[in-house]
Amino acid sequence: MQTAGALAAATAWSKVDVLTPSQRITAEIQIRGRLRDTINDPEPVFHMRNVSAEPLIPGAVALNGVPEGLFSKAFVGGIRTIEPEPPPPDQIMEMIRRYIMFQADTFLVTGAVEFPKATETAMHMEILMKSRFFSVVDATITTFGVNSKSWTQPQIMVNRDLMLALYLG
Repeated sequence: MQTAGALAAATAWSKVDVLTPSQRITAEIQIRGRLRDTINDPEPVFHMRNVSAEPLIPGAVALNGVPEGLFSKAFVGGIRTIEPEPPPPDQIMEMIRRYIMFQADTFLVTGAVEFPKATETAMHMEILMKSRFFSVVDATITTFGVNSKSWTQPQIMVNRDLMLALYLG
C-alpha cells in the first residue's frame, strides 16, 4: 500500500503548451507520473493553473495568468511539456523513425514517429491508433488560416480523435 507521501510524489505540476482548435494555451497541469500516462488516462478533463492563452482565430479569448481551470481532453489537438521529460526507464534503445503528417481540421503536424526497431512496418499504424494521444518528434505545427502560426517542437502529443488524415512515409 502506498503512503500519502508516495502518492503526493507521484503527482506534480508541469508547465505545458496546449494546442486547441482556437487557442494556444500555456499553463501548468497536474501530471501523475508522465504526460503520456496522464493525457491517455480515462479522466475526461485535466486540472490547470496559471493559465494564459493566445487566440488563434478571431473571437477566441486571450487569457493571462488565470489562477485555475479545467480543460476537456477531447479538445486538445496537441500537448507538450515545456521542459523535456527524461526517457522512461523501460524505453527500448533501438528505435526507428518514420515521417508522419497528421492532419486535423484546424492544424497540421509533420515530423517523425518512433517505433521499436524489431516492430514490423505493417504494425505501425495499429500501434499509433492504440492510444488516444501519441507522440510526434521533431514536429512542425501549422495552424490553418492564421498568418505566421507555425512553430517547431522537439516533441508533441497529438490527439488521434481530431485526426482527419494520417500519412506515414
